[in-house]
Amino acid sequence: MSQIQTTIEKSKLILGEGKEDVMFLSQLIEYLEINNIQVNSYGGKDNLNNYLKTLPLIPGFSNLRSLGITRDADDSFDDASKSIEYSLKKHKLNEIENFILPDNSSPGILEDLCLKSIDTDQISCIEDFFQCIETSTSRKSNKISKAKIYAWLSTQEYPDKRLCEAAKAGYINWDSQAFEGLKNFIKSL
Repeated sequence: MSQIQTTIEKSKLILGEGKEDVMFLSQLIEYLEINNIQVNSYGGKDNLNNYLKTLPLIPGFSNLRSLGITRDADDSFDDASKSIEYSLKKHKLNEIENFILPDNSSPGILEDLCLKSIDTDQISCIEDFFQCIETSTSRKSNKISKAKIYAWLSTQEYPDKRLCEAAKAGYINWDSQAFEGLKNFIKSL
């Protein structure tokens, strides 16, 4: 799957930040048995404006019935929301749904959403591991959510998978309440 597709083939389109988001969202859409949604990458949050500028030029754009945008909130949900709103207004795209990860209200990233779907006993073990590492080395991850999800992934049958590959392999519990908001966003398109 290319990072930025050159043709829109379905009637609904979700734009995700990057390749990982595209693959993850595609797996969730497949799980939901929805066949009319395509997921494309806009190549990172700093590239949303450029992507939206060229979006109407992509073959198949005129057949779109619905468009949604996702992105990580990172440190600020409000900043992420304002960034999307600015881009949409700049390119005169109205009535576009958006979902800011992890839960459309909090700071964070896709990995934070996935962490919420993991059993609390497993999360406690991961927390203990990182506390032990910090205590014994004085080293603390500056991307703790990513580090925690990869620690969890390392305990799986095939421990070398990226998050999107883990989703494809069935490691992600799509039935978790944590995914309800994202599922509702996808279904609302």
